This record gives sequence, structure tokens and C-alpha cells, in this order.
Amino acid sequence: MTELLRVGGATIEFEKAKKYVGDYITNSTRTWSYPAYDAYPGSPTESVELPDLLAVSLLNAGQKPIVSYYALESLLPKINERLMAVGTSGTLAQAGEETLEAIADLFGVLDDIPVKHVGMTKLAKVLHRKRPKLIPLFDENIRRCYSVLGNKPVPPVKKRSRRDFCRAWLPALQSDLRSQHDNWRELANVAVDPNISPLRALDMVGWKLGGKPRTLQEQDVLSRGV
Repeated sequence: MTELLRVGGATIEFEKAKKYVGDYITNSTRTWSYPAYDAYPGSPTESVELPDLLAVSLLNAGQKPIVSYYALESLLPKINERLMAVGTSGTLAQAGEETLEAIADLFGVLDDIPVKHVGMTKLAKVLHRKRPKLIPLFDENIRRCYSVLGNKPVPPVKKRSRRDFCRAWLPALQSDLRSQHDNWRELANVAVDPNISPLRALDMVGWKLGGKPRTLQEQDVLSRGV
């Protein structure tokens, strides 16, 4: 039986996922974010500093880059205050309820202090590099994996705060990591210089699976993992 890899409600054959990650890592066309994003030096500190904010553009989240930069800069004190509560070690797969709550509160900065042109996608791209084994990446494709495709493990709720979304999403994401740990580790090991975490490997596959298909037939195929 062909082994399937799951991201939320979407699945893909493991060998196909491994080939995709290999192609992504090789980046022969020099159009994908690895190794630019993952190798970007940023700051050497455990906290988020100004150089780290530029990493956003290396995952194609650079719309309105100047406005986004200044918005993120204005949030730095509160971001770092909550980032310290998350801790500096551990993995999302191993995280307890207290840590999951702390991560949700970290993204909740955007609920408490709304800023223009910065949402979960851009904030996650800054935070993941500081805690690559613990804080997940997020974008529209990942949201579709969990809230649109297949069995929708995180059903959409209108006007839900980012904090509340994370409280629903993080346990589902954690379940995908835990139940398929060896597979995600194998995919992460495809990348050598620089290394990536299983969480980053899941993001790569989720980005692939969550892309909007062109037809309803393609959407059905995607949700079934064919």
C-alpha cells in the first residue's frame, strides 16, 4: 500500500512529497526560497531584531515591504516580550498546552495591536527563523490545508481572532507532526546546507498541497491526495 503523508485535510504520496522537497531544496531554477530564507543570517540573538525583519521578503511575503517593515518594527517590544514566554528550546511536536498557549498569544499580538500590511503570514516568517523547531510557518496555502481541503480539521469560523485560530490550529498541526514524525524527519534530512526542521519540511509540502487548483476536478484530486 502506498504511504500517504498528511497536512491537515490534504494528503500526498510520501515518495512524491520527497521528490518535491528534493526539487525545492535543489532549487535549480533559483526561484524558490531555499536556501535564501533558511540561510539568511539575520541577527544572532534569541530575540527578534531589525535585521530579522528583512527575512519576510525571502519567502515571497514582501508586499508593501517598507510599510510592513516599519509596522513590524513598532511591534518588536511586544513580540519579544511574548517570544520569551514561548521559550528557546523544544519542538512543536513535544510542546505542552502551556507552550501552545504561549505561541497562540504570540500571534495574538496582531489582535491586540493591529498594524497595516502585517498578518500571521509575515509575522510567522519572522518568528520561525528564531524558533525553527517550535514556531510554524503560515500562509494561505497552509490555511487551506487545515480549513478548506479534505476533512477540514480546523473548520473556518467567521471573525475569529488570530489567537483563537492558533488555539484551534496548533493542536491539529502538532498531531500531523507527531503521527508522522519519522517521515517529516526524513524529509528534513534532505536539506544539508543549511539544515531545516521537520516543521519547515511540513511547510514546504503544505504549500504544495494547499495551492489553489485551477478546476473543481483538480480540487477533488488534491483533497484525495492523488
